[in-house]
Amino acid sequence: MKNTFYYIRFRWLLVMGMLFVLQSCRDFLDEPNYTRLTTDYLVTSVDGMQRTVVAMYAKDRELFRNSGDGESTVYLALLMGDDITVPIAGEGIPQFGRYNNLLSTTNIVGKYWRYQYILIEYANTVINAQKNVDMSDSLAMRAVAEAKCFRAHAYLRLLQRYDRVYLNTLSTTMGESNEGQVKTPSPVEDVYALIREDLDYAKRILPLRTDYPGRFTRGAARHIMAKAAAYMRDWQTVANEVDSIEASGVYSLMDEPKAVFEGADLNHHEGILVSQWCKALGGWYTNNAVTPVTNNGHRMSLHTTPTYNQEQGMIIDAESGGYPWGRLFPNNYLFSLYDQKNDKRYTQWYKHYWTLNDKANLGRGQHIGDTIFAVNMGQYKNVHPMCTKYMDTWTKASADEMMSFKDIIIYRLAESYLLGCEAYLHLGNQGKALYYFNKTYTRAGNSPWTGTLSIQDFMDEHARELCMEGDRWNMLKREDKLISEVRKHGGEYLVDSKGRILMSDTLSRINIRDYHVRWPIPQAQVDLMGANNFPQNEGY
Repeated sequence: MKNTFYYIRFRWLLVMGMLFVLQSCRDFLDEPNYTRLTTDYLVTSVDGMQRTVVAMYAKDRELFRNSGDGESTVYLALLMGDDITVPIAGEGIPQFGRYNNLLSTTNIVGKYWRYQYILIEYANTVINAQKNVDMSDSLAMRAVAEAKCFRAHAYLRLLQRYDRVYLNTLSTTMGESNEGQVKTPSPVEDVYALIREDLDYAKRILPLRTDYPGRFTRGAARHIMAKAAAYMRDWQTVANEVDSIEASGVYSLMDEPKAVFEGADLNHHEGILVSQWCKALGGWYTNNAVTPVTNNGHRMSLHTTPTYNQEQGMIIDAESGGYPWGRLFPNNYLFSLYDQKNDKRYTQWYKHYWTLNDKANLGRGQHIGDTIFAVNMGQYKNVHPMCTKYMDTWTKASADEMMSFKDIIIYRLAESYLLGCEAYLHLGNQGKALYYFNKTYTRAGNSPWTGTLSIQDFMDEHARELCMEGDRWNMLKREDKLISEVRKHGGEYLVDSKGRILMSDTLSRINIRDYHVRWPIPQAQVDLMGANNFPQNEGY
């Protein structure tokens, strides 16, 4: 069973051959294409190391594409199951949004695990190639630094979702093998130590700024380190890393909340790590080394736009949100946390109403521009308020185009500031906690917070600022609040002023159990490693 655990060896050349043909539409993957790349070339030359890193960036975009169920994406699963969202439909929704039938055999559970270990395998290949090249070469050092960022990032993602992982630093491409080793869960402290070691190296080597959008920088390495330290509740390290990001002077908040997500290109001064997308040659996915699939962007705009076109008098148009699938929405609890008169985020990051736009199909007494007011649950689902962070009117040739090529922000300065607030609250430093809290709070148009901050205050601001960006579940988990908050607020129950029930989806509150603070280990991996050596997570 030589490295069967990683599903890598038999597909390495195929995968690498496929990915190396990718180039970035913004030149961050602007590399000449080669059709005859060998594994020896990858591990014995600086150029080969660089190309492997390029492949990792291309691979990383798969997180946002379709999962095996054809209805959702791995990334969508990471946005749900918290206290501020409500899932509506879709094959991949019930397990992660409602904690319904979340099993070790669930597609995304296995896909996310394998996805991280593929990145780890790529990273190990580059890192272990150091013995074959001149490491005084700055390009070699840069390649290793980026690979170490990827490895640290992948292990952090695994820890956040599964808690128990197998630590591996070998590379099958280098002829190394873990055959015969007993695969047992690695001590979390050992995984954290490797993350720290990798990111310490990256922070020394990577530049503060890069001419290649989407690639790791020193700031990105610091941000990942802060998140890893938060997982470990190492609050002083969190504080130190955020202070360093702040002191670097590289990043600053956008003037208005709406500017953070406006446009197709989101490589602005608030973005720390941004997933790159566009329709230009090399900006899309290829299913083999020859034929590009030119329409394979991501579908985040579909997932977060309700099916308004099912209402009489409505047709798909860009202003209404474009083509809709309606999978995940902000809930009324989240909206209750905003000062709805003064907080700009309430109006700039959400579309609350839909207006009639189809003159040919208006009902009796209806007029173009009339606002739709839902009177029952079915109608409310069609015009549910949506988060506009993924709304795309920039890259679609027509309103009914399904694929989006708008960039996706992975990490931004606002999250760094809130990590700083969280850390300093735990360290008992109200002054510094307030300093970081007010960065986002006042940018939104609120008067500065002057009272004593609590963890609940931090959690509320985290919801207002980072809603549907992928960190809510992780934050609630590390604060030991996931179960209690989902039981209180998960899903949505909404009754209008006339007593009509507009939304009743509170299954997440009912279904969640204490063991849902982690995902199950994929059953296929448990079988390969041996259940006696690597038992399933408790509860599954």
